[in-house]
Amino acid sequence: MENLARPLVAAALCIVLVAGCSESLPPPDVQFLASDLHFTIGGQHIVTPAVAIGMPDHTFDLSERKPKQSLRDRLTRSASDPKRPARADNLELVIRQYAGDYLGSSNICPLLARKWSQSLCLGTHDGLLRRLPERFELLDRNKLDLLQYHWTVGKERQYDQVKDMALRAGATEVGCDKQSNFCTAVVEVLPGLLAIWTVWSDDTTGVPARAMADTQGTAIVQFVRRALGPVEDPTLVDAI
Repeated sequence: MENLARPLVAAALCIVLVAGCSESLPPPDVQFLASDLHFTIGGQHIVTPAVAIGMPDHTFDLSERKPKQSLRDRLTRSASDPKRPARADNLELVIRQYAGDYLGSSNICPLLARKWSQSLCLGTHDGLLRRLPERFELLDRNKLDLLQYHWTVGKERQYDQVKDMALRAGATEVGCDKQSNFCTAVVEVLPGLLAIWTVWSDDTTGVPARAMADTQGTAIVQFVRRALGPVEDPTLVDAI
């Protein structure tokens, strides 16, 4: 099956970055945005709604103007069957409220299949879901070399910060910039599957990067294990 790692890391939904969309485009495809997509990353089956896939600084056209090249069509064809998840090396997830005027539609929320995504969409999430970072990347542990192309705030390679980490299951590790307050946090959430995100020492709250990483890392592990697998644990939304 086609490996979708590259386009997924670069995947953007036109409705999220309104400034990059023409006013002449048709309304967003709410059914697609709310649909669950299935991936295999590091040997683990990951399920997420399309609207939660991360975005770069540019957008893909999800309209009907170029159906044969549409990312929407590619994902629908390759990642919609739970029995045949699409293979990917990495996948960025966005954990924030999905509904609102900037999305162009408030109709996404009732169509989302999982309780965690409904809670985020409606802005009613609390507890564990509130402790998640807004963005994190899932990465095949055997594909660490991809981080050679990821740069930190301090203009260092993420790969250099993580290559020598022990990477034990459930244990968050941190590698920090030499010239900034920002750090790269990594935790093995499932065998062969890593989560990677950015943390920092917050001068306003006094919370150091290490403490932020530990709090968020614990939440990410529970989130991936209980929310993103083939079967959701519906009690996660009430987890403290």
